[in-house]
Order: sequence, then C-alpha cells, then structure tokens
Amino acid sequence: MNELIQILKKASKFSDNSGWKEVAPNISTDILKQVHNFDVSIITSTIDEFEELQKQLGNLEEYETDLDDSTLYYACEFETDRGDVNIVVPYPIAMGIEGSVCNTTKIINSFHPQYLFMIGVCAGNSNVTNIGDLIIAEKSLNYNSIVEIEKSDGTTRKKYMQNADGINKNLKSKLSRFFSAAELKLIKDSNPKTDLFDKELKRHIGLMVTGSSLMRSDEKIKDINESYHNVKGLDMETNGFYFTSTHSANTTPNFVCIKGVSDYGDTVKHKIKSTDRKDYALYNSVNGTLKFMKKEVIIK
Repeated sequence: MNELIQILKKASKFSDNSGWKEVAPNISTDILKQVHNFDVSIITSTIDEFEELQKQLGNLEEYETDLDDSTLYYACEFETDRGDVNIVVPYPIAMGIEGSVCNTTKIINSFHPQYLFMIGVCAGNSNVTNIGDLIIAEKSLNYNSIVEIEKSDGTTRKKYMQNADGINKNLKSKLSRFFSAAELKLIKDSNPKTDLFDKELKRHIGLMVTGSSLMRSDEKIKDINESYHNVKGLDMETNGFYFTSTHSANTTPNFVCIKGVSDYGDTVKHKIKSTDRKDYALYNSVNGTLKFMKKEVIIK
C-alpha cells in the first residue's frame, strides 16, 4: 500500500507541472483520500500498550501518509475467519481524555474504519473484579461531570451527571457470546504471567467511568460506587473514545473498549508487584481483543 501512495504522490507532482489539474483539479487528491480507508483501528494510550499490541500482531509497521499530521501511524494486515482486514494504529499521544479524543477524531476522519477498538489496562471495581479480568465497557461517562451547589451553611452538595455513551446492542451481544468461560481460559493459559495468578479469568460487561486523573483514593472510589450503578471499572480514556465515536461527523457504529484490570484505584497493597499485574492485564486485553476480531469482525 505504501508503494501505491508513493506512485500517487508522484502523479500528483506530475499534475502540478503538466497542467493536468487545470483539466481535473481534484482527481489526485480524491484518489489519495481513498487509499487511507481502513477496516479496523485499534487505539492505545501508552507506549507499553502500543508495544504489547505491536508484539502480538507481529507485523505492525509504520505507515506513511500524505496527511499534514503530527501523529505517527502504523498498519498491518490481519487474518480473520472471514478474510484479511487492514488495521491502522495511531501511536499514542498521551494518557487521558484529551489524547483519546484527539487520536479517535483523527482516525475516524482520515481512515474511516468500520470497527474501532480501544485496548489497555484500567482499575477494576474490587467488589466484582479480580486482577487481570476483562472489562468490556458497555457504557462510559465522565465522573468529573458534576453539578456543585453551595448551600447557605457553607457546605456543597454534588449532583453527578449521568450522560453515558454506549456501544451498539448487536456488538454487545457478540462480545457477550464470544467471551465464554472456555475462551477466557484459553486467554489465561496463554498468558506468560499466568502462574502468578490463581483466580479464574472472567469478563464483565457494564459501566466504565472515566476521569483525567490517575486514581489512588479510597474515598473517591467509594464515592463513585455510591453515585453510579453497575460500575465495573475506571480509567482515563474510555469516555473520550466513546464520546468521539458517537458524535463525530463520520460516526463508527462498531466501537468498544476492552481493558484488563491491573489495580483497583485505591490504596490497597498488592502481593504481586505492579509491573506483573500490568503485564498480565495488558496481555489479556490485547489477546482477547485480537481473538474477538479474528472470529467476529465482518467487513461490509
């Protein structure tokens, strides 16, 4: 594909010098835009997440574009049960909602994927999740969206906004069906860190709450659990990804975030060190997402 782009770029230069554009001024630009159509995109938020994805895909290489863009892009072909698909992956800009919105917007507007995935690690709800479990975000909202009302006695009353964006129901059904106990066991058994974790790997479908802060607060976690129903996890990116995917001019109907639990966002001390927890959770997120893509992605 890169070779085709270079040919088209040369044709564009030729048209500038030959007067071709006086006859068909937009032809080369239109062709180049068509070249950037991809079937699938996968969003990461950190270098560690990107490198784990690159490792498991095996053939992800830098993709040169004609876009006037500060973001680096990588691409590869991926074999599914229904044929090969083209994947484009933006190099992560930064953690947080802003980086998520920026890269998701660029991908949707420039590459027009039919499927959008976000992978990575998150904090889980300790009441329902174990380290390494997969959280499939059915919905996501920004827990910093709050109405604060100061009362006459000087105290402040908070009202939490409930503006959630969610995945489509057909995709939810496919995710629920695919991530069976048997499939989750295969993911866990293949994980290089599996011997450190004795709990059965599970998947949880529900609410992922998002805020631009790295959470280590017992009080805040308690507050979130009391304010929202069916909270499964907490991260810094999902709501930006969902909001953009839902409200962009070129909307992508098939989008989902699948992340692995690496901590609980509180001050609890873990017996297993943080790097092992993160590696275990991240592998499960990437491997589970790629397995789902292989079986369930259908390009129209």
